[in-house]
Amino acid sequence: MDELKNIPQRNLRSLINKLETENLDAALIAWESNVFYLTGLPKPSGSYLLILRGENPKLFVPALDYWRVSDSVKGFEVVPYASYQLPAVEVKVLTKKLYEYVVDELTSRNIKSLGIDLSYTTSLGSKVESRAKEKGIEVKDVSDLVTDMRSIKSDEEVSLMRRALEITEEALWRGLEVLKPGIRECEVAAEIEYVIKSKGADGLAFDTIVASGPNAAYPHAIPGTKEVREGETVVIDVGAKYCGYCADMTRTVIVGSPPPEVKKVIEAVNEAVLNAIDKVADGVKAEEIDDAARSTLGKYGLDKYFIHSTGHGVGIEVHEKPRLGKGSKEVVKEGMVITIEPGVYLHKHYGVRIENMILVRKNHGEILNRKPNIV
Repeated sequence: MDELKNIPQRNLRSLINKLETENLDAALIAWESNVFYLTGLPKPSGSYLLILRGENPKLFVPALDYWRVSDSVKGFEVVPYASYQLPAVEVKVLTKKLYEYVVDELTSRNIKSLGIDLSYTTSLGSKVESRAKEKGIEVKDVSDLVTDMRSIKSDEEVSLMRRALEITEEALWRGLEVLKPGIRECEVAAEIEYVIKSKGADGLAFDTIVASGPNAAYPHAIPGTKEVREGETVVIDVGAKYCGYCADMTRTVIVGSPPPEVKKVIEAVNEAVLNAIDKVADGVKAEEIDDAARSTLGKYGLDKYFIHSTGHGVGIEVHEKPRLGKGSKEVVKEGMVITIEPGVYLHKHYGVRIENMILVRKNHGEILNRKPNIV
């Protein structure tokens, strides 16, 4: 995780400044992706960050993770917790109920206002909210505050995402190399995932999709033991995670000679991708980008088979702000990394999807992918 360098520390300083602007005396960050964003702690499941104005932030971690965390991150008071004091452990373990301890810490400092990322459902966040209000502490949801911060990527974050995408493209192209009639979907997925791990990625950003024939009509298909057949479309959707940052891309291929109808659909989806990307720039409404893809497919009578949004933000999580779809009130901003992924799905027949990652620039969208859309 050396590549993270000073990213989390900068994020944390920025959040502390925003908390002061919001007149909040403290904040509890309970969602694990937000904890990673502010600490750089790999796999922070069960870890929580308490920010107290004028003090070193407290990082609560499961006791079994204490040494890993202490060796991984600096600048935090690491507090291990468990339901009982561990034997033969020199470090004192917090055995009090964590939500009670957090609120006691706040009341002992006469904290009047607390921010919690409540839009992300966590047991600790809910319990602290309830108990803090009982103690007369004002609680404010700061989820949008953190989400907005996360949606705009720094150059360093984009660099990590570029590497995640490079690994993803290498892996996907390995999948295409082994793709042939008779191979099972799960075997192709296994080849792809081997490359992702062998190239130094943290792991998968999401479960790999390899879907052939009728299975390709399921946008979230699950690779199984089905064998790929001659002439079938195969949708491959894959993403690596590198230093905590995700990639997400999709390609659709045909094993053997493409049926003319399917070839035309692939070309129409590719046109929709390109037209949507042409709309991307700072300040453009997300719905306008979606409409560009949808109206393109409409020219060919295919829009009725386009059953999801055109894209989404991507970063620490594979689905982040903004959502590029019908009814979205969001605006894309310079520094966002988004996906463009229109698709056509004919139930019980086939599916087609092409997905690229786009960095929003002031006057255009920069395509981060290096591999062709149609293969």
